[in-house]
Amino acid sequence: MNAIFAIFDAAVAVVGAIWHSLPQSVSEIIFLGGLSVVGAMASFVNMLSGGGSMLVLGLMMLAGIDPVVANATNRVGVCISTATGAAAFRGEKAAELRESIKLGLWSIPGAIAGAFFSVRISGEMYEKILAVVMIIIVASMFLKKRTDSQNEAANAPGKWVFPAMLLVGFYGGAIQVGVGIVIFGVLRHLAHMKLMRINVHRVFIVFVFSIPSLAVFIWSGKINWSYAAALCIGSAIGSWVTVKWTLKKGEKVIRIGLAASVVLMSLKFLIF
Repeated sequence: MNAIFAIFDAAVAVVGAIWHSLPQSVSEIIFLGGLSVVGAMASFVNMLSGGGSMLVLGLMMLAGIDPVVANATNRVGVCISTATGAAAFRGEKAAELRESIKLGLWSIPGAIAGAFFSVRISGEMYEKILAVVMIIIVASMFLKKRTDSQNEAANAPGKWVFPAMLLVGFYGGAIQVGVGIVIFGVLRHLAHMKLMRINVHRVFIVFVFSIPSLAVFIWSGKINWSYAAALCIGSAIGSWVTVKWTLKKGEKVIRIGLAASVVLMSLKFLIF
């Protein structure tokens, strides 16, 4: 294992040396193009399950960008990605707009508080606890539910769903990474929804609370707008394509994508 890490560190050092030898204008263009591609990849992961923001934040911090700036800038891409995804779901007549907006509105106060609090959150131990919680959430999704899935539409959401959205909003405003997975857990167990339906609601919910939390980051002056523009291009393309694909493939591909996302995020939080 040590040998693998040594090889990885050496490869990073070589790439870094080559990168720093390039003229600044050339490296900036390459980075913007790479950021757009990674934005599309992140949107693919986010529309499928959640956790795609890790890709964007990882690239930006690897390039030496301040984590607070990276976190704030990523919110612009998330907002565009979810807006595009929501529009695509609505265009395919898969949206339940009234219910999604209702859930999203409950998350707004938490999102605003989380955005203001984000600069104070450090939480290495919190990340490890979160990783364990996410594994439990996904494991429970593979268990057979007692509720008849055919009667899902008639099941009213539990009374704790909307208060839980406040906590979802707080986490989304503060950290963002993995908030889609948290929403899957909340709506699966408190609203008794199937994964495909949750996926549609999730995109709308994140879009709704992303607007006020993004306003907080804009007010803070931490957003790099040239990087944000590159992210927006890739994010919009990735979201639109992924929504069309998931609607054709159904719940099975969402279940697989969700499980893969949680395992990778958990390994990252627990090991690295």
